[in-house]
This record gives sequence, C-alpha cells and structure tokens, in this order.
Amino acid sequence: MVSRYLAAKITLLAAFFAVILLAACQHVAPLPSSYAELNIGDIKETPAAYEGKVVTIEGKYQGWDSGFGNPPVTRSDWVLQDTTGWLYVTGKPSGLDPLGDTGHPIRVEGVVKITGDGEPYLSAQEVEIKAGKASALLFIQVDLRQKQITNPMPERLEQMKAMGMRVDNLDVQRVFIHLAQEPTVQQIDELKAMGITPYPDSWIPSAAGHTSGFMVAEMPIDKLNELANMDYIVRIDTAEQALEPNTE
Repeated sequence: MVSRYLAAKITLLAAFFAVILLAACQHVAPLPSSYAELNIGDIKETPAAYEGKVVTIEGKYQGWDSGFGNPPVTRSDWVLQDTTGWLYVTGKPSGLDPLGDTGHPIRVEGVVKITGDGEPYLSAQEVEIKAGKASALLFIQVDLRQKQITNPMPERLEQMKAMGMRVDNLDVQRVFIHLAQEPTVQQIDELKAMGITPYPDSWIPSAAGHTSGFMVAEMPIDKLNELANMDYIVRIDTAEQALEPNTE
C-alpha cells in the first residue's frame, strides 16, 4: 500500500510534468506582418525571421558607397546605415544625391527580402528625408542651390526652374515659417538679426485642423539649420513651387 507521503509526492510530480508538457505543446505566436521602427542589426542577425515583413528603419543615407559590397538588384540600389549595421535599399529612389548627400538622416519603410547568398535587403515602399523642422522639399531645394553655386550646370538650373524655384539669387530661398501664434516684435527683430527678411504682413493664422499659422520670409540658404533651431518655430516649408492648374 502506497503511503500518503509517497502518493502526495507522485501527485506533485505528475502536476509538474503536466505543466512542462503543456508549455511544450504551446504554439509559438507567429511573427507580425509589420514592425515598428527597429535597427538593422536585428534584421542582419536573423534575416529569415523578418523576410517578407514590412519594417521601418531610420539611419543615414550612404548612397552608392562601394565599401558595402555589390547591390542586390540594380546598380541604382543605395545603402542605408545605422549604428548597428547597413542594408541595401532597392525599388524606390531616395531623392538624394548618391555621391554628394551621404550621411544625411533618412527613414525607410519597406519589405525585407533576402538574396541568393542569404543577405537581407529592403524593397522600399516609403522613403522620408529627415530634415527636422524643414520639409523634405525645402531641404532638396536648398541643396540644389548650394550645388548650383559650387558647380553651375545648365541642366540643374532648368530643373530648379521646373520646380518653381527663383534663380535670380541662388543664395536666398523664399520660405513659409510656421508658428503657433503670430510672431512678436521681438521675434521679428531676432529673425532680422539673423539675416532673414520676414514679412509680418503676410501672416496667416491657423485654420481649422491646423495647429500653426505661417508667414512668408526670405532666408539665406546657410541659415536653414539656425532657423530650424529656434524654439518658437514649428515648421519651415518652401514657398517656391510650380503650381498645377486645377482642371477638375
């Protein structure tokens, strides 16, 4: 006859092994089809776990830097790098100069794919140039001005004109400065001291659904970063665009 002590021990062991067996039989939850922002090192470490998944990565644009090996799909593929590694990006142009804009912050959303050699890369769906408070288009236009000043090219000048840019003075960009409220006299004076020409009479208050109003200003292109660092400025957009006629 089994003693009560032994019976209790058997019961406890049975319960213990039942828990272990139950845990072993649990299915591992499938990986999600998309991910919030992660780093490149995660993907490089276990590429198969992310294959076919949509991911978002922020890093630096490295263009066509040959130090990263051969592009996986086309010669136009470009490199995205963060502090944990690098990946090639294909399928969508960055909007940056692959030779002159290396190191610029950029954000990419795309599908992870794997080459025949087992190397992961991104098939881009969305590419966002990170320019802080400055819009991506403003950053591109300022960059075009700087390049045209350094190395004038007729083709680039025509590109600028087609974008609606003024080319009579390449050193100055017309912008919309967005603020939470109408600029004060002190703020106007501060902008003028920076070499910026604000037009306070152009102020448009915030409309429904918007958190800021804006005014027009003339900005020396070398003042973009300084202007973006002003606490009271919400956003800076280009005021130089080609307007398409509305035919609808």
